Amino acid sequence: MKELTSPIRFAVIGCGHIGRRHSEKITADSRAELVAQCDVKARGEVLAEDTYASVPYFRSVDELITSGIEFDIACICVPNGLHAEIAEAVLRSRHHVLIEKPIVLNLEDGERLRLLAKQNDCRIYGVLQNRYTPVSRWLKETVTSGVLGQIYNIQMQCLWNRDERYYTPDSWHGDAELDGGTLYTQYSHFLDLLTWTMGRIEVESAHFANHSHEGLIAFEDTGTVLFRTEGGARGTLFYSTAVYDRNLEVSMTILAEHGTIKISGPYLNRLEHCAIRGMETPQLEKSAAGNQYGGYSGSAQNHHHVIANVVADLLGEPAEITTLDDGLAVVHLIQNIYEHK
Repeated sequence: MKELTSPIRFAVIGCGHIGRRHSEKITADSRAELVAQCDVKARGEVLAEDTYASVPYFRSVDELITSGIEFDIACICVPNGLHAEIAEAVLRSRHHVLIEKPIVLNLEDGERLRLLAKQNDCRIYGVLQNRYTPVSRWLKETVTSGVLGQIYNIQMQCLWNRDERYYTPDSWHGDAELDGGTLYTQYSHFLDLLTWTMGRIEVESAHFANHSHEGLIAFEDTGTVLFRTEGGARGTLFYSTAVYDRNLEVSMTILAEHGTIKISGPYLNRLEHCAIRGMETPQLEKSAAGNQYGGYSGSAQNHHHVIANVVADLLGEPAEITTLDDGLAVVHLIQNIYEHK
């Protein structure tokens, strides 16, 4: 890979809620520079008139790539179903990519991107920012340390609200090809915590329903999944976006030989119960607030950690990054779940 120097030059492709968040965090990082933005909509439709007025703006990826603007990495912040196509174009132009979750919608696209990155000496980064939440980091360290002994059972509940305020008529949300489904769009971060802490997950059965989104979405709003971890623990995942009015919680309970843990909160941000042999309950740092999108809310505001660590990695420094393989572990699990329809 070509040696890079600070500042790392970013182009942001897709200027919706998440794309604007990327632009904001890039601009706030002293070792990063926002050099281009790109969206199929006109600038005035997605950005305030005086926002990033000096940053070149393009209406297509081809325009960006052929413009002569020099950038090191592109943030892919477009609808899920377009991640692979746009990342492919950027990789072919020999630029690194940082892809929002879900990294792709199927494993075949992921492997194609892997080959392109290798051929063009580029890196692929994923956005799984909940790993930077203090309770997530603590859980990973605790499980990895072995202090829990044999893990017996895992229960995960993901209970959010998504209704007409989210599934608006002109939105890609709810479209089977562009959205992918509830597990991809709403719950990728929490399935990542499951695979990150427990390793490969094998699904045993799954059941689905659409309770309150008839005519709004092309897939289920609710699912119940039974699974087994590679360590032999059995688990249950229950998820739904049919929660009335506002998000309820996401929770994960672990029953183990030497302890019991429950983490919970609106976006899995709080240590609710900790009883581990020989260990006191830790005092963890406060989590960042959740992303607010008008009528609904999302996961923790940790994109500044994502940008800072990508910059560090590209500069050849130690960094905590999420890779293509991390993203594909989540995709593998979701595909495995949907194979049980």
